[in-house]
Amino acid sequence: MFGKKKIQKDRYIIAVKDYEATLKSMKEDKIKLPFDNAIYLKLLGGLDSKVDNLDDLKKFIKANNKEVKEYLHSWEGLISGGYTIMNVEYLEKVPSLDKLCSRDTVKFVCNA
Repeated sequence: MFGKKKIQKDRYIIAVKDYEATLKSMKEDKIKLPFDNAIYLKLLGGLDSKVDNLDDLKKFIKANNKEVKEYLHSWEGLISGGYTIMNVEYLEKVPSLDKLCSRDTVKFVCNA
């Protein structure tokens, strides 16, 4: 239908606390997460776009077909809290993404 936004299949918005340090810790196997670090590295390998500053947040929200009014305030809070918000692809069924991203280090935000 005309004007409908297309939902991206198998794409999700997640937030990662202190992205660079977390990624480095995952690669060096220094961080404890509920599942194997290889699963998280694969998830972050499907990165399409990311934002870690308030200046680019509106562009990121629009690029991911979201309403700025609806998402701006809560996503500003994540960025202010030290998170990087990213659009990733996740094709696996097990473990489910909501269980994979259920810690303070990696959070599930919404479907892309």
